[in-house]
Amino acid sequence: MTDPADLAHEVLLRVAAFVKTLPADQLEDLASGAAKLELVPKGGRPAKAVKAAPAAALSRPVSEIESMLGELETRQAAIQYVNDLKLTVPQIKELAKVLGVAAPAKSTKPTLITAIVDATVGRRLDSLALSTR
Repeated sequence: MTDPADLAHEVLLRVAAFVKTLPADQLEDLASGAAKLELVPKGGRPAKAVKAAPAAALSRPVSEIESMLGELETRQAAIQYVNDLKLTVPQIKELAKVLGVAAPAKSTKPTLITAIVDATVGRRLDSLALSTR
């Protein structure tokens, strides 16, 4: 069945069978042009491309935040410092990314902050503790 007229006939029969099953209000919408029939590939609709959100701007420069974290003496002080910045989760994710801290996509705010503190202050403190023994 490669003849276009035969294919068109087959398609029209299928469309007619489908339209026959529609409720009256949907038929009225089709007839008035308020609704339309749409061709959807057999596998379903293709996924819409998701636009990447712009990077969240931080309240302070990353270099300043990194420098401050480098000066803090305890993990608790570092956690408090990051909390005091009042960053949103996207901003904390951006900070982690810039600092080179691996952060799972579905992390919570406290988990992200802990990861940042462990990667910056925590490693330095651990290293100091090991070298002073």
